[in-house]
Amino acid sequence: MIALRWILGLIIVLLGAGFVVLSIVAGGFRRSFGASDRNPLITIAPLAAMVLLLAGLILPSIRPLLHAGAVAAVALIVFCVWQSIAEAATVTWFGVAYLVAWLAFYWFAAWRSGTPA
Repeated sequence: MIALRWILGLIIVLLGAGFVVLSIVAGGFRRSFGASDRNPLITIAPLAAMVLLLAGLILPSIRPLLHAGAVAAVALIVFCVWQSIAEAATVTWFGVAYLVAWLAFYWFAAWRSGTPA
């Protein structure tokens, strides 16, 4: 279980750092062509979801945090599947795979007997 936490944690940290860098570069690129900035919510909402999932990995003994992360994971799965159908964005299936793995961690941490590792 500790290996799953490390794998999921490293993936979400790398993905979050890449997302921040991509947001900064893309914002500068848009402004260089005179386009307006995008809504900050487009950058903040995914980062907030990533922080919530990471917090559940770091502190699995806090069950409300795990449950909030599970709700966010299910909402993100619905969003990824919708994006895949609506815009043929097949890359979102990697997000679905990650979120299913996170929900497996959630099940082990929140619903198995004993203390979470």
